[in-house]
Order: sequence, then C-alpha cells, then structure tokens
Amino acid sequence: MNCICCNSKAITPSPFFLKRFYLCRGCGLIFQNQTDIDNLTDNIVHHYQDIDPHEAVALSKKVFFEFALNYLGSKIGIRDKKILDVGCGYGYFLKLALKKGWEPNGVEVTENAAITARLEFGEKNIFQGMLNEANFEDNYFDAITLWDVMVMVNNPYEELKECHRILKQNGIIGIRLRNVAFQKLVYCMHLPFKKIYRKFGVKHPTVFHPFCFSPRSIKQLVQKSGFTNIRIENSPLTSGDPYAYGISRVPVQLAKTLVHLISKLIFMISRGRWIIGPSLLIWAEKP
Repeated sequence: MNCICCNSKAITPSPFFLKRFYLCRGCGLIFQNQTDIDNLTDNIVHHYQDIDPHEAVALSKKVFFEFALNYLGSKIGIRDKKILDVGCGYGYFLKLALKKGWEPNGVEVTENAAITARLEFGEKNIFQGMLNEANFEDNYFDAITLWDVMVMVNNPYEELKECHRILKQNGIIGIRLRNVAFQKLVYCMHLPFKKIYRKFGVKHPTVFHPFCFSPRSIKQLVQKSGFTNIRIENSPLTSGDPYAYGISRVPVQLAKTLVHLISKLIFMISRGRWIIGPSLLIWAEKP
C-alpha cells in the first residue's frame, strides 16, 4: 500500500500503543487499517449524534471561529461571497459567518444536526450526506472550511480533490486538525501516570483518529490535491474543557494557555519550521 499523502511505500505497523494503525515513514502520517475506515461513517454519526457535547464544544471554539472568519474576510472580502462548511454540525460556525456577511452553506452527515441547520439557513443551503454526494457546481464557492473533519473522512485525498473542484479560482480552503506529533508526545507522557489520573477522574488527554496528520503529511496532501500558497501554523486553541477531561476547568485552561504560548514562541523562533501545538491550522488557495 502507498501513503495517500506522499505516495511512499515505506508503510509499517504503527508504534506499539496504536493497534490496527500504520505509520508512513516518509511523511509521518498515521492511519487506521482499511476495515476500520470502511465503517467510519456509522461511527461518526453515532459519535456526533449521541456523544459529542455540541453546544459546549461550539462555545469553546468561538474565538477560533472569529479568528478564521477575520482571516478569510481580510483575504477575499465578504460581499456576495459563498462559504461552505464541510461537517457543519448544527451550524454554529455558519451563524457567525452569516453575521459577518457570508452566504452560509453546509454539508453534514448527521441527520439531526442537518435538520437543525436547515431550520436556521434553509433547505437549499444545507446538504445532508457526504460532500461528494452533494454534486455542487464547479468553481462555486469562495471559501471552504473543514474544521476537525479531515481526520475522519473515508478518503482525505478525494475530499480535498472535491473541494478543489467546487472552489472558485483564488478561493481559499481552511483546514483544522490535530497535530499527531503533539498527540504522541502527550500520550507517552501520560502513560506512567494513567492509574493516578484515573483515580482523580482525569480522562486521557489524547485522541487518535482514523487519519492522524503531521505538518509535513498534511502539507503534501494539500499540495497533491492541487492547492498552492499553503500556510500551516498552530491553531488557536479552544477555551474551557467541553469534553470534561479534568475535574476542574481551571487547570485545563491554564495548561492550554501555557501550551499555546510555548508553541507560539517556538513557531516564531524557528520562523515557522517547528509546529508543535496540539492542533494545526492550514490555509491554501486554488490557483
């Protein structure tokens, strides 16, 4: 098998702590075996319909949403501009986009979320299903966003190719996802203390999705999909503790603030070469 990001054949079983995962030694991508990926859609629907604390997570991402919309507005303006949010959920990001002058459009696989979003934005603006099933016109959107979506689609390369097709020339795509380098580091640091944390009700702080990207792997995948002017940076972090990892929000928020400051400092000192934050933010353009 070849890596979807760099086409390397240097694929090996992942480190011991990730069963049923593989590692590309060419770009650092970690991914699940194909059987697990084929059953992905049902797992996504179950998670976001029954488990995910939707409103709390959306509230924690408000600062990030504002940051992203300000960036997009500064690059392409917002007058008569169409934005598509892939994996729009209940439409929290699109609500802010609408307030800032964008024409909101979304794609959402979870039925309950799609129905709620349709009540807010209209039947024609929200498609329930996968992106490649929506059959949008070529060169239709001015901006496309995929916030914490790319790690859980069946085929990230095909997802980006479809985004490229429906995005206008000079349009911008925004992607947010977890940084696998940070996740691995925190996982290893957590292992010696997991029994102690468990006694105090502290959840494991890391999550490994079907596709776990490094800065190098996501850059190569975005470039392979036809995008240019790729910019990768540490993503602004969410606020609070919506997933209740700790027994108190205060230490979680303090830890997040400290990690963000350290990540930002290292990014600046290395002139953008070292991106070590928990989440990556990727911007790219369609030439």
